[in-house]
Amino acid sequence: MFQIYLKIDYVVYNSVMEFANRIDNSGVRTAVQSDAREITQLLRRVPYSHVHVDWQLPVDWLGSPGFVALPEPGYSTAQRRSVASRLLPPRERLQGCLAATADPPPAAWVRVASVAAAADPQAALAAMLMPVVDYLRKTAVTQLGWLAIRDWPNDWLPGLGFYRANEIETYVKEDKQLPEETLAETAVPGLRIRPVQFADLAALEQIEAAAFEPLWRYSADSLNQARGQSLCFDVAELNGVIIGFQLSSWAGQGAHLARITVHPDYHGHGIGSALLAHALKTYWEHGLRRVSLNTQVDNIASQYLYRKFGFDASGQRFPVWAMDL
Repeated sequence: MFQIYLKIDYVVYNSVMEFANRIDNSGVRTAVQSDAREITQLLRRVPYSHVHVDWQLPVDWLGSPGFVALPEPGYSTAQRRSVASRLLPPRERLQGCLAATADPPPAAWVRVASVAAAADPQAALAAMLMPVVDYLRKTAVTQLGWLAIRDWPNDWLPGLGFYRANEIETYVKEDKQLPEETLAETAVPGLRIRPVQFADLAALEQIEAAAFEPLWRYSADSLNQARGQSLCFDVAELNGVIIGFQLSSWAGQGAHLARITVHPDYHGHGIGSALLAHALKTYWEHGLRRVSLNTQVDNIASQYLYRKFGFDASGQRFPVWAMDL
């Protein structure tokens, strides 16, 4: 088994190297706080940009070895012909940036990626990917994911060592109907649904670890970030023990169900239905009718729950790519 993983590692490494060697990659460096403005502009101006930050901002990871920048060769503000450029110290202009974070390990996501079209963009992406992958391996990360919200990565990622691991599909509900069995507050005896508290987050992280593969887990830190931005965030207690939660966010004029997690020991007991019914009633109290959510196309149990509540698949799907490290 070890020999097989070594062989895969070798193939991936050489694949990335082949692309990275097409450009001068010696300038790849850690992105720092002083790059914040340039990175913000880069994400706006170039055609190849990817942002998947969940509850954070791209600049939150500046200074981490997992966030790298690739300057344009020989460029600085001193080359501009304005008076300001002669008065200010030279500032690098970037042709690319890439950030990947593990939250929690042993899996990580590519959170930010941007490359200019003027360069060899796939080679620039490979050049930035190499030091990030090396850093992630040193932190015991074993898998790197990329949620392709836009189309452009889909042509490049296979050549960089990624494989198509799954797809995310969006489901939508626009009526105010609930299944009959969820209407009673006592549908699950001993169940209490209440707003989350900070002290609950460590228990929720453990439930996430029990319920999901590493790539799909939320950490206590991520959940705490979400807590301050959520529309509603509730935990389910059964006889005083926390066994699940739901997390929802605002989505324009509607609501987005970001997460329902129930401990596997309590699947099939109506906990997910109770949490979903409670969340929907909260949306309606806020005057929100349209509800969206995302789920993996192979998560049949979740799809059954959502369809029971009147959610329909929208047909909008996003590929999930993964690289085994």
